[in-house]
Amino acid sequence: MTRIAPALAVLCLAAPTNADDPTWAALARNDLRGIRDLLRDNHPGPVDPENSRYREWLEDGLTRAIGRSETARSYSDYVRALRFYTNGFRDGHIGIGLEVSPEEVDWPGFVVGASADGDPEVVQAEADSGVRTGDRITGCDGRSIDDLMKDRVDPYFWNAAIPHERGQHLHHLFELNPSDSLGRLASCRFSSGDVALKWRRASREDYARTLEGAGGPRSREPRLHRVDGVWFVSTPTFAYSSDAAVRQIRALLADLGARAPELRPSRVVFDVRKNRGGNSAWGREIARVFWGSEWVSRVESGFDDTMDWRASDANIRFMASLVDRDSRAGLSEAAGHSGRALEAMTAARSQGRDLARVEDRPRPIEGPPPPNPVSGRAFLLTDHECASACLDFADLIRRLPGVTHVGLPTSADAIYIDNTYALLRTGLAGLGYSMKVHRNRVRRNNEWYEPVVRWPGGSMTDDAVVARWLASLP
Repeated sequence: MTRIAPALAVLCLAAPTNADDPTWAALARNDLRGIRDLLRDNHPGPVDPENSRYREWLEDGLTRAIGRSETARSYSDYVRALRFYTNGFRDGHIGIGLEVSPEEVDWPGFVVGASADGDPEVVQAEADSGVRTGDRITGCDGRSIDDLMKDRVDPYFWNAAIPHERGQHLHHLFELNPSDSLGRLASCRFSSGDVALKWRRASREDYARTLEGAGGPRSREPRLHRVDGVWFVSTPTFAYSSDAAVRQIRALLADLGARAPELRPSRVVFDVRKNRGGNSAWGREIARVFWGSEWVSRVESGFDDTMDWRASDANIRFMASLVDRDSRAGLSEAAGHSGRALEAMTAARSQGRDLARVEDRPRPIEGPPPPNPVSGRAFLLTDHECASACLDFADLIRRLPGVTHVGLPTSADAIYIDNTYALLRTGLAGLGYSMKVHRNRVRRNNEWYEPVVRWPGGSMTDDAVVARWLASLP
C-alpha cells in the first residue's frame, strides 16, 4: 500500500493486509458513519429547508451502504462501500480522497472511453493487447457494456443527474486493484472480433499517465498561444493557490493584458478543456483583462449570489485560512467575500443558528453599456469536464458581448459548493464536502451548459484541428 501522508503510518498498521480479512467490513462501517457525522455537522444539505432528499439519503443511504459493507473482504470492497454512499447524494462536490491506496493496478492493456457519438470505444491500446485504437466494444463475458456499467460503475462513480458524463467512466470497467474480489472480465466483443483479455500489472503512477494520455496530452499550466491565426487562452484549471501556481496565472494575465489590443480584433478561444474548477476569482480576472472591469461588473451585477453558509467550528477555521490565502495571492475581492462569510458564520455560530445568510442580491446598472472592446470573434471552448469554478467562469463569459460557446456540453454542479476536506476516522480516506448553498443561482441544481455550436466529432485534443474548425465557422 502507498502511504500518501506520513502521519497515517500508525493507522495503516491497524488496517487488514489479507484480502479475505473481515476487518475491512468494520473499517468501512466506521468510515461510513464518519462521513454521515461530518456531513450532518458541517454540510448545509442536512439542515437545508429546501432539500429534503439530502436529509433522507444521509440516513437511508448510510443504511444501504452499511448493508453493502457487511460483505467487504478487501480494500476495494471498503472503497466501493464509501463511494456508494457519497455518490448517492448526486453532488459532484462530495467525494472521498484515498489517503492510502495500492501501489499497482491491473488492466488489460487498453483504455475504453466514449466516441464522439457516445459509443464505447478503445481510445488507447498497447501493441500486445489484441485490440486497436478506434475499435468499438459491445460487451464482455456475455453481458452488454450497459449492463456491466450498471453493476460495476454507475453506483460508485457516475452522477446519474448528468447523463452525458457516463462515458467518462467507462475505463473503470477495465481497471482493478490487484487484491480486488471483483472478478476480472475474460473476453470482450469488439468491432474487430472477440478478444481474450490479457490482464497485466502496472504501477499506479504509470497507469495514471496512461489514462491522462488516452484523453490527449494536456499541459496543466495556463498559457497564451496562437495556432493557425487563432489565439488560445488556455486555463486547464483554476486551482492556482501555491506561490508557484499564482506566479503562473499572474504571468498569463500580464501577457493577455499586454497583447489584448492585438487579440481583440482576432479570433480568440477561452479554452477550459480539462478544467474541473478551483478558485473562480481567476476566471473573473481573465474576463476583466480582456473585456474591462465595467463589462464584468455589469454582467455580475445581474447575478443573485445570496448564500447560506453552514456555521460550524470546522468550517469557520477553514474560512479563516481561506481569507489569509486569498489575501496573500493578491485576490482582495475574493478575500473580502470570504471575510464577509467568515463574519456571518461566526455570528450565526454564537447564536446557535445552523445557517449564516450572506445577502448579495442583483444590482442592475442603469444606463447604456460601454462599447464592446472586442471587434473580433470570442469563443468559450468546453468539454464534459468543466465544473465548479469553470462553470462560474461560463456563467460570466457566456453573458459578455460577442462570445459564442462551442465544444461539448459542460459538467454540472449541485447548488452546494465551496469545499473543504477532512480525514475520516481510520485515516485510510478523507471526505471533501461543501460549506455553502446557493439560493438563486443562474444555473439550477445539476444543470449544465449546452454549447451554441457543438463539436462535430472526433478527438477535441489537437489545438490545430480545433483552430481549423473555429476558423471555418461563419
